[in-house]
Amino acid sequence: MRQLGFFEKLKDRYNIIIIAISALLLILSFRVAILTIVEGDYYRDISDNKKVKEISITAPRGEIRDRYGRLLAGNRPSFTVQIMKDELNIKDKQEKNDIILNLVRLLEEDGVNYIYDLPIELNTFAYIDENSYFTESVQPEEKVVEIIQSNNLLPEILGTYYSRNDNEGKFVFLTANRAIHALENKGLEIPISASLSTDGVVFTFDSNKDIDKWKAQNHLPQNIGPKDALLKLINNDKNIIRNIIDHPISRELTYNKLVEKALASNIKIVPYFSVYDEEYLSQKRYLIKNYSNISMKTSAKEDFVEIALETSIGDLLEKVIIEKDDKGKETEKIVPGQLLIDAIEKKGETCPVSIEINSENNEVTYKFKNKNTSSNLSPLLTLIELGKKTNTIENVITNDKVKNTVQGIMLSNGINPKISISNWQYVAINNKNNWYGRFKVPENSTAEEAFNYLRDKFQIREDLSKYEIRPMLLILDQLNKQGYRAYQPINIAYGIKDPTVAKIEEQKMNMPGVKVSIEPIRYYPMGTTAAHILGYLGKISQPSEIKEFIEEKNYSPSNIIGKTGVEEKFEDQLKGKDGIRKVQVDVLGNTINVMNEDKAIPGDNLYLTLDADLQKVAEDSLKQTLEQIQVGGQFESKWGNYKYGTNRKKGRPYKNATSGALVALDVKTGEVLALANYPAYDPNLFATGISNADWESLFPENEQDLLAPRPLYNIAIQTAVQPGSTFKMITGMAALEKGLSPYKTIRDMGYIDIGNKRFGCWIWNSNRGTHGAENLYDALRDSCNYYFYSVTLGKNARTGESLGVKVDIEDIVDMVKKFGLNDKTGIEIDVPSEAAGGAPEPQKKIKTIKYMLKNYLESNLRSYLKDGVKIPDEDLKKTINDIIGWTELEEPLTRNEVIRRLDKMGFDPEKKLGGEKEGLADKIKYTYLNQAGWNAADTLNISIGQGQNAYTPIQMANYIATICNGGYKHKVSVVDKIKSYDNSKIQYEPERKAERVKLNDYKHLEDVKLGMKKVTTEGTARSLFAKFPVTVAAKTGTAQKSGTNPATGDTYDDYAWFVSFAPYEDPEIAVAAVIFQGGSGGYAGPAVREVIAEYLGLNSAAQKENLPFTTELVR
Repeated sequence: MRQLGFFEKLKDRYNIIIIAISALLLILSFRVAILTIVEGDYYRDISDNKKVKEISITAPRGEIRDRYGRLLAGNRPSFTVQIMKDELNIKDKQEKNDIILNLVRLLEEDGVNYIYDLPIELNTFAYIDENSYFTESVQPEEKVVEIIQSNNLLPEILGTYYSRNDNEGKFVFLTANRAIHALENKGLEIPISASLSTDGVVFTFDSNKDIDKWKAQNHLPQNIGPKDALLKLINNDKNIIRNIIDHPISRELTYNKLVEKALASNIKIVPYFSVYDEEYLSQKRYLIKNYSNISMKTSAKEDFVEIALETSIGDLLEKVIIEKDDKGKETEKIVPGQLLIDAIEKKGETCPVSIEINSENNEVTYKFKNKNTSSNLSPLLTLIELGKKTNTIENVITNDKVKNTVQGIMLSNGINPKISISNWQYVAINNKNNWYGRFKVPENSTAEEAFNYLRDKFQIREDLSKYEIRPMLLILDQLNKQGYRAYQPINIAYGIKDPTVAKIEEQKMNMPGVKVSIEPIRYYPMGTTAAHILGYLGKISQPSEIKEFIEEKNYSPSNIIGKTGVEEKFEDQLKGKDGIRKVQVDVLGNTINVMNEDKAIPGDNLYLTLDADLQKVAEDSLKQTLEQIQVGGQFESKWGNYKYGTNRKKGRPYKNATSGALVALDVKTGEVLALANYPAYDPNLFATGISNADWESLFPENEQDLLAPRPLYNIAIQTAVQPGSTFKMITGMAALEKGLSPYKTIRDMGYIDIGNKRFGCWIWNSNRGTHGAENLYDALRDSCNYYFYSVTLGKNARTGESLGVKVDIEDIVDMVKKFGLNDKTGIEIDVPSEAAGGAPEPQKKIKTIKYMLKNYLESNLRSYLKDGVKIPDEDLKKTINDIIGWTELEEPLTRNEVIRRLDKMGFDPEKKLGGEKEGLADKIKYTYLNQAGWNAADTLNISIGQGQNAYTPIQMANYIATICNGGYKHKVSVVDKIKSYDNSKIQYEPERKAERVKLNDYKHLEDVKLGMKKVTTEGTARSLFAKFPVTVAAKTGTAQKSGTNPATGDTYDDYAWFVSFAPYEDPEIAVAAVIFQGGSGGYAGPAVREVIAEYLGLNSAAQKENLPFTTELVR
């Protein structure tokens, strides 16, 4: 066999493949040798010291500006402590925990406020005696604040500290640092530092600052020391003290001080406490106070039934529930009343009540089967009582097809039981169980057991103090929430100071994954100005928010979102788009090289219709008005000072005038020019997440005082109030439209009697005077009740003269609807939702009367018991329900029958309580039973703005705008436009739409306007505008508030309304203002006058027309 030669072997394809592979291996080996031997040191250095990572770049939130470009909400750079999850993904848990511990110790020592939302609290204050939660007017922590204030304990508390040393470091907490940070958060510069020495806490001034100048700026004596300066600035301020003790260590140190001083007799400190347990207990205590059958032992389901029986059962049994499919087609009709009747009869009981349903409107009616049935109760109440007796009504309330409707009725009535009807458990307990489940904490664990379980789960050292462990758990929880978003930073603390930044930089080697970033933080340069329009920010916390923003929109769990106002409404436009930067970093995390970058795109800029200067004037004027009314003082103005009077009946000023609102609209567009509420809040408190102490400061100390100042409450859009005489233009328009001549005179005879009730004109009630002959113009000028009473009766009741025209309640309701008072105005604020005061509804009157009667009896009935008679709470409750049932009887009870029944029940029918003019029987008969149906007296009340009608300030402003602009009803808007972040493009501009109200003769609007003009030139507001250079039209109004304040025991004072437009000849601006418990309607006038003057450019030399040009140039 012949052997193949070399070249012939090369022709073999297998040999060729072997040769090629060998050549490649030789080349690769040569290259590896170069990389490892020749260039090895270079690449080893890169491997050891450089790596590539992605960094998230936070997009600045879009700016919010007023109509002239003035900044209302912007962004400022802030040193922010961040944790990078990808860098802290260390397998060695102990090493990771040590890094977090170092950070915690550093932040605590500097007194830095950082994320603090772990639902296990340490060292919370509590009452020793559970009954104190029902007898004390404030919560335990507020009680501690009061003790600190009244006993001047702050100097000693500022000197307290906590210190702990171990082999790996030192943990120091100084209470004084809490005080310093609390003052700095109010915008004050505090060049004072506190440090720990062998002698305790030492206070020193910053040697780099001009302290003498600083003292002068803050009105401090030049010889004052640093600690005393701190105390002087705190000035025993309740909110600062709250912030000082809003920390577990400072709470323990404060408690020890109280014990030392023997001041903690009824206060204890709870070492570990679940936030969810506190929410549950707070809700339970609230319900126990308000519902007699609820106790700590009753279940959530039982509580829900009890609340429904107390508040919603009547409404439920008058409903028909319609179930529909996805296409809106009716699938089932559920009648709760029929379910109850069936359940009663299934129990073998005979139900004496039948039910009828109107097929056209689903109206439900109950009747006795036997017409001769004699009962103290109406058919509906008889059915309810039988349902209770047979234990069937509970099953109807909790029926799967009914319970959602019951819950809806409760919420619409302003009652939120915070009970989940899906599993019949309190929401707080569900949240606790969900949180336990996320970490697999054993069920029924106490707060301390859960705390220790989490400590062990995360392998945190047992020798650490609980004050170190808790913030470590908090940060570990944030890492856990971050999920797969490892490249997104977790913001731990905002607004840290230079010394803290320096310490973190120094510790960089020991704290990988921890960095300080300059982040854009929301700020509001004008503070409280326009707070209720702007709204506030907050953390993503609610389940619905987690689903929308984290799961659907890919937000980071540590992101801040808009919660209320336009910040919430336009969250998508304001948010912007975060960027990503791909960089090389060294072993210390320092950026060496930017490889590529997708820049962050700021959010769009939102321009509002507000005029910031006008808004400030509105807020300042409202504040001055309230402060001066409270003391019977004087509103000072270049347009004339205005002296406030006193409540003559009570012999004091209107001291409870603590809240109010003012709305100014452009009458030609419906744009909001100013919307002011007092009190307001500073949205800067919320910019990075509000502290618990600051949150608590925004609520009244006594929640039972329903009219106590509530800074978060947007009165202008949320609170409907009786309009008083500002409603008379509606009645006047209704009369004109029915054919009454504005020149027709009606002689004011002082009063009208309807049955046994007398309706007097205000001048008659004041001094037995009369206005004489009044036409429409005069009646508006003088606010003559008698005139408007007469047009609703169709005659002068005292003289018998027919007017030829009669205004019925239907005419008034129709006019109310035409002028938009039955609808929401459409302002672009979803949270809080705009309320809509409504037109009078005669069919709803009985429900209101029953509610008022119930409140009166619950507050006072026991005081009418005869001597020696005792009635248990449960029996008294049944008696109250029986009396309420008298309102539904077909034939009203006579006075003698009311007396007989009350006497039989054990009450003194003729007894008069202090301050009352009538006994119990007359009170029930004439104030409630006789008013349960709609009658002429009700229409008389409505005609002058009393009775069953109420409207919000923003509705009232739009109503006045519609009167003065020729009858064009606008959708109210607070948005001018939305522009791109660089203002190069208009992204959105609302369309201004107006609908003209349908009138028989639009000249009637001029008649009403003339009457309003006479108010300021001849009538009740003449002195207010005597020096004013522009003609203004206006109307005053006084709204009566019946009842007694449960917090003070005092009756409510009247509300003051003032509505206006200007200039009279060519209207541009309409204003409505209301002062809660402000007395006379004219008292709101000075604030309205100041707003009109500012808008028309009368308060300064510069004319209004120059504003846009000037401010646009500046911008």
